[in-house]
Amino acid sequence: MAEPISILVLEDQALVRAGMRELIQISEPSAQIQEAASFDEAVARVEAERFDIAFLDIDLRHGRSGLDFLRWLRGRDLDTRAIMLSGRADKEIVIECLNEGASGYILKDMDSEGLFRRALDTVFQGSVFLPANVLGRGGFTPAPPSPPAPVALETLGISGRALEALYYVCQGLPNKSIARNMGIEEGTVRKDYLPRLFRQFKVVRRTELLIEVSRRGIVIPPPTREAPEAAPAR
Repeated sequence: MAEPISILVLEDQALVRAGMRELIQISEPSAQIQEAASFDEAVARVEAERFDIAFLDIDLRHGRSGLDFLRWLRGRDLDTRAIMLSGRADKEIVIECLNEGASGYILKDMDSEGLFRRALDTVFQGSVFLPANVLGRGGFTPAPPSPPAPVALETLGISGRALEALYYVCQGLPNKSIARNMGIEEGTVRKDYLPRLFRQFKVVRRTELLIEVSRRGIVIPPPTREAPEAAPAR
């Protein structure tokens, strides 16, 4: 049985944290959720245990911001997937977060709870959720929650190790972490896999790749490792 997903919510408003916890439990009933109200509290939580996903409020009222915490995560070569929470829809701040290693951006003041639920479902399904204005679709419009349209991976023309690299890129991981997870040299990620993915998606940088994955609603499955073969009996 798969381990329950572990989640950190960094948000300085208690009511918002409570609402986030409730919505996360609806989308992922078995999730194990920890909360933090400040940068320092989030650091203490992460130093004590491992988290699969961290939802980070950008604008903390006291001390360092959620973006500072994202930089702290990436500076320590941690694989925690970071999803930013904000009331700001400025394209510039979204792009900055993606550049720093975020793999999603959810607006706290969406038009309806259904849209927020859809954002969470998109994240938990393994895709990238970004504001509509970043995707070139204008503003949000009310709509019932629905999963991203399924995209057959074979239609992407990507498979094997390149698909594995794409998965880690969409987690927001830097080249060093991708190389560690794949058991290859960092230069191979930078000089081989990234240029290949950029050509495939017709983009020139990571942020554009994440935006394209989000726009298409592509879900990239986590890599699977084959179990080593048992030694022959003697």
